[in-house]
Amino acid sequence: MVGKLKQMALLAAILGFGIFAGCKKTEDPQVDPPGTKIPYNFNYLTTQRVSLNIRMLSNNNQPIAGALLTVIAGSDAQKVLLKAVSNDQGEVKGVIDMPSYLDSLTIFPKYTGLLSEVKAVVGGRSALHITIGGTEGLSGDVLINTDDPGTPAPATAGKNDMSTSGIFGTDYGYPSPYTSASNAVLNTSEYPFRLGRPRYLLATSDVIDASLLSYINASLPEGQPLTETHPEYLLSTAQPNIVVTQNNTEVFVTFVSEGADYKNTLGWYSYPTSTPPTSATGSSLLGAIDRITMVFPNASAFGSGGGLKPGNKVSLGRFSAGTTIAFVLFQDAWNTSAGVETGGTKFYTDARFNPESTAALRRHSVQLYDAEHELFVFGFEDINRTSASDNDFNDLVVYASAGPVTGLSKANVAAIDTRVDSDGDGVDDAVDEFPDDATRAYTTYYPSATGWATLAFEDNWPNTGDYDVNDLVVNYRYRYVSNAGNNVVELTGYYQPVAAGADFRNGFGVQLPVAPAAVSSVTGQLLQNSYIALAANGVEAGQSRAVIIPFDSHENLLRNADGSPQVNTNLAKPRASGGLATVVVQFATPVAQSSLAASAFNPFLISNRRRGYEVHLPNYAPTDKANKTLLRTGADNSLPTSGRYYLDVNNSPWALNFPDAFSYPVETKSISSAYLYFLNWARSGGTQYTDWYINTAAGYRADQNIYR
Repeated sequence: MVGKLKQMALLAAILGFGIFAGCKKTEDPQVDPPGTKIPYNFNYLTTQRVSLNIRMLSNNNQPIAGALLTVIAGSDAQKVLLKAVSNDQGEVKGVIDMPSYLDSLTIFPKYTGLLSEVKAVVGGRSALHITIGGTEGLSGDVLINTDDPGTPAPATAGKNDMSTSGIFGTDYGYPSPYTSASNAVLNTSEYPFRLGRPRYLLATSDVIDASLLSYINASLPEGQPLTETHPEYLLSTAQPNIVVTQNNTEVFVTFVSEGADYKNTLGWYSYPTSTPPTSATGSSLLGAIDRITMVFPNASAFGSGGGLKPGNKVSLGRFSAGTTIAFVLFQDAWNTSAGVETGGTKFYTDARFNPESTAALRRHSVQLYDAEHELFVFGFEDINRTSASDNDFNDLVVYASAGPVTGLSKANVAAIDTRVDSDGDGVDDAVDEFPDDATRAYTTYYPSATGWATLAFEDNWPNTGDYDVNDLVVNYRYRYVSNAGNNVVELTGYYQPVAAGADFRNGFGVQLPVAPAAVSSVTGQLLQNSYIALAANGVEAGQSRAVIIPFDSHENLLRNADGSPQVNTNLAKPRASGGLATVVVQFATPVAQSSLAASAFNPFLISNRRRGYEVHLPNYAPTDKANKTLLRTGADNSLPTSGRYYLDVNNSPWALNFPDAFSYPVETKSISSAYLYFLNWARSGGTQYTDWYINTAAGYRADQNIYR
């Protein structure tokens, strides 16, 4: 580092890095030099690239098109790795860059009628294939949430979960001849007791086609309050229950989906339409509900802690005209070893029995009629609506059907909605961020909407640096605006230099994985030093790939108040606040989202405003503007014919990339003296201590050597 008074030889000895004279050609590269034992082919990646192929299907394998799907890293909802819309085959294909220290993904199909949350373990694989829905409900490279390895429970499990009070109280029971969960619930290796799958399901499940799911999704969109999307469903005049109008009508209930964290139970009760019950519990002689019969002991889907699959169906029996059938949702009532616990919170389709003090909030269900499929859809909300309820009424979705189909009343039952797509791009308005613009559908960010990734550079290339990797530290974030075809129409890069531990005035550029002609315009570059030439569309002139220059000197955005060098690396100096370069790239033709993964970008430092001196990440090639004669001079051990760039003979880099905000070393402290497992990670080829830079446990870091 020019102008730094540093003990270069000592630090190089600590790291095992060699020092080379400037402009002297290096010898042929060696494999695994003994000085560092860092593998020759190690590229210092802190992320892993994974290809995803996710299909979304109805239970008869019809593709579900236009469904918005989100993939997050682990369980961190802020780290959205992929957002995309399913195509006409129900597929979402993408490439993600996830932190190497993570091994799991969570997938959220924002589509009522599908599992609301699916977990997958990467396990070192470079590609995952997952089917959500279909005949199996969930399949592929997924983690099935059964809460159990498959061992049946003791025969006594759930033996005493129901209660009978006779005329003195409300009875709870299972359909005859079952008397308790121990004989009403399956207990096999495929469906152990804890899943709560009832024995009395009909042998043939219903087909739930893609059109029905699209109507349900339009009517009860995931995460959208029904009070805003369809307030008419909640009117006091809307019929909440099934009303039988013909004698000998058989009524069925079919499971569609659930989007709940709870293991809820669904039950039903009936009464003469002309004399409804006056209280939920108590003596039937005093007008209380006489008996509640279980429909689904655990109304949770297979893969989500339960044993139900879409289309699973129960017959409630045959009913006479003038009978009303109502439902009860028992909140989180399924006990995986004891059966249904009936004493907890309950929500009734007869809203007058619900606990909210405000009458307008007592509705916990809606009933919708689908004339095309001749059935009645019920959506339930499973949280007290005066607290944290999201009011989307899809925590449990079932439908009722009848034989004959004319045996149930449609009076005052709201009609199910159909898809609304104002701009005709194939994405429903409910999930379209730009519902009136067919060229745009949704926005994604890397690494997240509020977080930062970090690039850390040494600037003395091709000579050896001091490895405090703080000569230029840039926090960055990308915002992608994509269309319904998952192609990016606009890219915004946010670049914030946070440290400049150098005498040099360094610039910063990014090579994009597209031709210059693929870009229609670039705005927001901060160029004040007259050494960057731009083409008419705003990219750098004379490049075979599109290159943007967010700033041509860090001092455009970051400098000490007294004008001295080495900004935000010396704890004795006041911290300087840096500015932000916001560079907006408009594409002439939309670019596939998979082509613009963060790892496909090629960021680089421009050393001391000398355009030919580029410093790139390991094994990323220089741009056309770089002075190629500098390769393999000084300490550089590049070998372009084999794709090796910006590594020295000891396989040490001049730049590092992090998918998180990185706390860099203070001035003169090497990265290995600040992060005590850095060399262990490098020597393992990146397989060990993958969290070396983010783990704050004892032994991982020397806090006194890290700038804060």
